[in-house]
Amino acid sequence: MDFDQPGMFTRADALASGYTDDDLRRSRADRTVLSIRRGYFVRSAVYRTLDSSAQHLLLAKAVLSDSADDAVLSHVSAAVLHGMPVWGIALDKAALTIGRSYASKRGRRRILHGTRLLDSDRMIIDGVPVTVPARTVIDLARAEGVEQAVCVGDHALHSGLTTAFELAEAIDDAAGRTGVGRARHAVGLMSSRSESVGESRSRLLFHNLGLPTPLLNQWVHDDSGAFVGRVDFLFPDGVIGEFDGEGKYESNPVRAVIDEKNRQNRLHDLGWVVVRWDWRDLSKPDVLVERLHGAFRRAETRGAPIGTYRSNLLPQSESEPPAGGSDPN
Repeated sequence: MDFDQPGMFTRADALASGYTDDDLRRSRADRTVLSIRRGYFVRSAVYRTLDSSAQHLLLAKAVLSDSADDAVLSHVSAAVLHGMPVWGIALDKAALTIGRSYASKRGRRRILHGTRLLDSDRMIIDGVPVTVPARTVIDLARAEGVEQAVCVGDHALHSGLTTAFELAEAIDDAAGRTGVGRARHAVGLMSSRSESVGESRSRLLFHNLGLPTPLLNQWVHDDSGAFVGRVDFLFPDGVIGEFDGEGKYESNPVRAVIDEKNRQNRLHDLGWVVVRWDWRDLSKPDVLVERLHGAFRRAETRGAPIGTYRSNLLPQSESEPPAGGSDPN
């Protein structure tokens, strides 16, 4: 079946283009076409180019197309549509909410939630009805673990998709629903200054294991006022923490690594102890925490670093160029 369709298509689309049900069956048998759900298909070559979130969105749109007119994408499906990170959240089922009061219905490829749904809880993105960002964050925080919820909420706050005030309103609207206490706890841990899932997870690790609370994304200057670099985590006692996420040096990795080394040397010369970690280290929290404790001990012997640091609260266009600094990860 040579159906040159760049996205998801239906059985009706294929038949209207002159193909038959036998063509569809043969294409599915030889794996050139995949079935998203009954009556919805995508070419395998197209599907393989999609990441897990984009694959989930195909499923969510297919499920929504066969649902009641007042259903909207919600929970993880809404998060994907809003472009929120869904680290650690299962993507095998589409999530929808319908404004009726009944117990959630869970199927093989769909979870249908029945809860109150105000007009202010809905919006349209590219023709798709979906819960607004604040409602989406709170729904996920009620249904998922705190760590996953904070990663979603941090992104929503940092990117301007929602505000702390809107989250507080959404929490109040969710009063009496399952998991609202867990959601309230998660919202209390969210921060607009975390710029990646790795930073969010690192910050929660510090909190859960009783480490001092660091300042986030500080701009460090030397004693003459010259800008040295922006750092992910700054502990005022003399320790700087850096999370190295995938893609941090993608644009020009060789130049970026050299710049990063020079930047770290300048921080060291100012008296800062720098600790770096990546995704693998987050899976071994005890080892990472011991490394940080060792850094705190070394910092005690050095005395206070020289120079200054501050939050960068200026609009991006007015910010200092991060000479030798790292990009957000």
